[in-house]
Amino acid sequence: MAVGRDDHGLRRRAARGELVPLAPGTYLERAAWDAAGPRERHLLRVHAVLPRLGGDLVVSHESALALHGFPLLGAWPSQVHVVDRRRRRTLSSRTLVRHAVPLPPADVTSTGRWSTTTPVRSALDVARRRDLRGAVVLLDHGLHVGAFSLEEARRGHESRRSSPGSRGLAVALDLAAAAAESPGESLSRVGMWHRGLAGPVLQHEFRDSFGVLVGRVDFWWPCCGVVGEFDGDVKYLGRRERGDRPPEQVALDEKTREDRIRALPQVRGFARWDWADALAVEPMVARLHAAGLAHCTHA
Repeated sequence: MAVGRDDHGLRRRAARGELVPLAPGTYLERAAWDAAGPRERHLLRVHAVLPRLGGDLVVSHESALALHGFPLLGAWPSQVHVVDRRRRRTLSSRTLVRHAVPLPPADVTSTGRWSTTTPVRSALDVARRRDLRGAVVLLDHGLHVGAFSLEEARRGHESRRSSPGSRGLAVALDLAAAAAESPGESLSRVGMWHRGLAGPVLQHEFRDSFGVLVGRVDFWWPCCGVVGEFDGDVKYLGRRERGDRPPEQVALDEKTREDRIRALPQVRGFARWDWADALAVEPMVARLHAAGLAHCTHA
């Protein structure tokens, strides 16, 4: 980062688009900003803004989630969020939101450099302000990585039931599942629920007659014999997921896996969809109906 007290040279470079302003007097090279993902960009803002602050501040809301490694459905905020326990009213500026909210010691932890709200408190605070899809993405992730349990989340919700957004949060808690492995799967499941589809079995493993694993699928409806798979780009492009295999080999391996699953006698239909389908909902539902899920709905 380039730091200065509103140095004219830095401001000129920012005006030319060579630097990105993160906080007053703090800039980042454009190439570094362009190479960062959405969560990483918010973390850059956090690390630019927080050293300029004093007092008893606790990183909170989306900023705490970024530090805890959570995903977020939708855009990350341009403002850094903290709880300022000295304030009686929330104060917002271009780069910072100081929340004036009760914060018991049990809701505070540390990421090493900064004091933050705990993962469960952070997730609940943000989930209350998001729609059902965004809330379930946060809760599913926290449950899946073991950041908190469903019981902890429910207790946190009960302790602040009068807070705005609590009714929607209660629905999100009922839908949350530790077995969900990606934001795309969480998003898909909320869309299924909205359209009245029966709740699927998550991460079901199919084995052959010898007990050998044939494949594990994102969604399985034993009532109809239908398999559902969410295809995120990371499955084919993420280095961690594909290891040393090129994307072309990953696609070929995936096709072989799908063929083996389709050949199982209990599987009568197979549907795939991507981010665009899950966001729009109807294309995903249409694919599932075409696969045989038309008459498999929840009560």
